[in-house]
Amino acid sequence: MEKKRRYTIEDVIRLIAMGEGEEVEFKARPEKIAETVCAMANSRGGFILIGVDDKGKILGVDVKGEEKIVSELQGLMPSPRVSIHKINVNNKRVILIRVEKSKRFITLGNIAYVRIGRSNRALDIEELAVASVEELHVTFDSLPSDVPVKYLSKKLVEEYVKLREKTRGISPRGSLEDNLKRLKIVKGKYLTIAGVLFFTRNPQEFLPWTGIRIIELYPDGETKEIEEFTGPVWRSIDRVYGRIMEKIPRRELRPGARREIYSIYPEDAIREAITNAVAHRNYRIRSDIRIFIEPERLIIKNPGSFPPGVHPEDPEHIPRNPLICQFLYDMGYIEKYGFGIIKMKKSVNQHPFSTLEFKLSPMKTEVIFSTKEKEINAAERTIIALVKENPLSSQEIASHLGLSKVAVLKKLKKLMEMGVIKKTGKGKNTRYYS
Repeated sequence: MEKKRRYTIEDVIRLIAMGEGEEVEFKARPEKIAETVCAMANSRGGFILIGVDDKGKILGVDVKGEEKIVSELQGLMPSPRVSIHKINVNNKRVILIRVEKSKRFITLGNIAYVRIGRSNRALDIEELAVASVEELHVTFDSLPSDVPVKYLSKKLVEEYVKLREKTRGISPRGSLEDNLKRLKIVKGKYLTIAGVLFFTRNPQEFLPWTGIRIIELYPDGETKEIEEFTGPVWRSIDRVYGRIMEKIPRRELRPGARREIYSIYPEDAIREAITNAVAHRNYRIRSDIRIFIEPERLIIKNPGSFPPGVHPEDPEHIPRNPLICQFLYDMGYIEKYGFGIIKMKKSVNQHPFSTLEFKLSPMKTEVIFSTKEKEINAAERTIIALVKENPLSSQEIASHLGLSKVAVLKKLKKLMEMGVIKKTGKGKNTRYYS
């Protein structure tokens, strides 16, 4: 254990004021300390306050509790970098443990934990395998496949180079062979996994689970139609997006004499979700990307969870497939690293009909778009369209609709509770906007 700077009562008070989160944990008693230390060391590091309950009340720790902490930490392999500090607060002993982010993966009894929000999550075997490879600074997409270089499509490489120059202003230099090595498309006599996915005409011939399926369902859940999309993964993004936009309904809003047509889900968020699925899926899992079109939902189901330590509420850019991400960025499919989920949430928040949900499990990630269409009637949809262009008062909205101000205020309250519109100002200066 490494000796660190001395922490004081002020530090304890500051951490209690911050509240529990990914980097701060309160424990009334010294229980499951090693698990939390393991999770924090495998994530961003953090602080554990022992002798403090969930509400921030100081209870204190006795001598036996102090001894238990030290013995628990001995089960961690390899030993994490931590420092333990005993601080007296109002005659009560608080133990502060400072955990540093580890450069190596820490395990407890052959189980590795990561910190997700305020909780610790055990990694499954698949995630642990990925983490172990990443610890060696080798990612799956950069590993050599068993596909010989002869299957490389030079036409696809040339198309990529032209798109990269057009999108990012990067001019090609050197021979084709030089570029193939520099871009990690080939290793020796074989293509890398990313090389197969991007630069062979039919990657699914070699990696059958890397396609995308669109499954359209009837209201009763029965399958209506299944379409399979194969080919270079970046081309699949365009084809799948185009097909989804053909299938999902569009709705009309009429603010006054003007008419606006909306897809029931935000189009840019759908494209972002498809791109994220291709970029960040776990290619070790032998399952394809599946997109379910239901009457009131669009579900994009992706093999593998988020990378360890990453969560939709904290979408830090830690790519599982950095080479694939780089190719997609070069070609303009990814605009800015780390902003995909933020962009999706913003688009949904600004959309009159849609909601967004993420469901995570060890083996899959689900991005779920739902429609609020049935909850919003024609007059309310008109209000949304009106305030989208210019903030309006309730009286101005009432005049547009030919309704009483009281009736409009009820509709505005409902739409605000749904999060569809917002208001600014007070009294006569109150304005509503979307």
